Amino acid sequence: MARDAADCRDLIIALGLSKVHVVGGSYSGAVGLQLAVDAAEYVHTLTLIEPPPVHVPSSPEFRAANARLQEARQARGPGTALEEFLGRVIGSDWRTEVEQRLPGAVEQMQRDTTTFFDTDMPALLSWRFDAEDARRVNCPVLHISGSDSGPWFAEVRDLILTWLPQAEDVLLTGADHSLTLTHTPQIADALADFLGRHAILAGGGLD
Repeated sequence: MARDAADCRDLIIALGLSKVHVVGGSYSGAVGLQLAVDAAEYVHTLTLIEPPPVHVPSSPEFRAANARLQEARQARGPGTALEEFLGRVIGSDWRTEVEQRLPGAVEQMQRDTTTFFDTDMPALLSWRFDAEDARRVNCPVLHISGSDSGPWFAEVRDLILTWLPQAEDVLLTGADHSLTLTHTPQIADALADFLGRHAILAGGGLD
């Protein structure tokens, strides 16, 4: 996670930017949190869209579910594990739903499956982040979640609002963990409002 955050920091520097708005959904929400601690000077705002439930009370259940996916990956290959994972998160018709909303995404997912199961997932499960780390996040924060995402992400919402009392909270009715695909306009509206109130100003204008 620290390496992913460092990659983001290096990209910000390479682009010649002094401050950025960071938006992270699911796994990349964890990266965003780490970036806001490790490179706070570059993070103007942080938007978290249901980061993973690795530090909540029910995290053992989440970790056990991931262990089963890892077993499926080892026994039957990454493609099978991907089917099980997205079938659980989105539904059995996940390919059609994803492709309708984001053409080309299914092929991209298939290309990235091995990296996801062999690199990203182990990194996430070994990620250490606690209330003391959260206190170092000093930028404006927005948390967006879905009302139908289940108890894991309800606990994530409670944890984020406890860790980051400055965080604003948006709960999208009828949305689940695939909310970035299914509720894109509502997320865009929430972002437009939040970022509009926390614009990056340089020399009197918008940077």
